[in-house]
Amino acid sequence: MSFFRKHLRRLLLFFIRRRPYLALEALRQRNNHSFANLPNRPQRNFEDLDWILVSNSTNKGLLLLEFDEAALLFRLVRSKPAAQIVEIGRFCGGSAFLFAVASDHDSMVTSIDIAPQNDELLQIALKKSGLAHKVHLLVGDSHDSEVKVDFYDLIFVDGDHSYEGVLKDYEHWKKTVKPGGYLVFHNAAAGRLHTDTVPGPFRLVQEIATRDREYYRREPDVGSLALFIRTQKPWLIS
Repeated sequence: MSFFRKHLRRLLLFFIRRRPYLALEALRQRNNHSFANLPNRPQRNFEDLDWILVSNSTNKGLLLLEFDEAALLFRLVRSKPAAQIVEIGRFCGGSAFLFAVASDHDSMVTSIDIAPQNDELLQIALKKSGLAHKVHLLVGDSHDSEVKVDFYDLIFVDGDHSYEGVLKDYEHWKKTVKPGGYLVFHNAAAGRLHTDTVPGPFRLVQEIATRDREYYRREPDVGSLALFIRTQKPWLIS
C-alpha cells in the first residue's frame, strides 16, 4: 500500500506541474453565488452571511474576501454605532452587503465603483433584507467624490489596485477618517500565507506607515487587509 501511495503522489505532482490549469479546474467548485439566491431568512449577523462566504481562492463570487478578512470588517463596522462608511470598489457588491448587515439602523454605507457588475440584483437583495435605507450606491470615479474632513468611521479601499490609482484614492480620502476611525486596504498585506497581495497597495501601505504615522497607526494585518487607526492628531492645513 505504501508503494502504491508513493507512486500515486509522484503521479499527482507530475500532473500538477505539467498541467497546472487542469489541476486548478479539478479543484474549482461550481460558482453559483448570486444575490438571486438570497436565503429566505433575516440577514442580521455574521453567521447569516454563510451563503456568500462559502468560497475559496479558486471560487470567489459575491465576496472577494477570505473568511478572516470578512470577519474583521464585520467586527469593525459592528463596533461603530451610527457608522459612516465608504467603500471604494464595489464590483459584485458582496462587501457592500456585508457592511449593510454589520451596521446598525442609523448607519450609512456609501459604495463607489466606476463599473459595478451587479447593482440591480444587489438593490433587490438589500430591499428584500430591509437594508436598502442605509446603502447609497454611487457609480463614478472615487477620486471625484465629495469629501468631508474627519467624518467617516471606516473607509475600505478596494478599487484601482495600481500604485498610482490607490495612491490617488488615499490622497483624496485620507483626511476624511475621523479620529479613532479605520482605514483599510484590501490586497495590501501578507498577514498569513497564501494571501492575494498586490504590489501597488502593498507599497502604499508601507509608505503610509512611515510617512503618515502621526496620523495613522498601523495595526496587525489580517490576511491581505492592511488596517490603520486614525490618531487624534489634527491634520495640518495645507
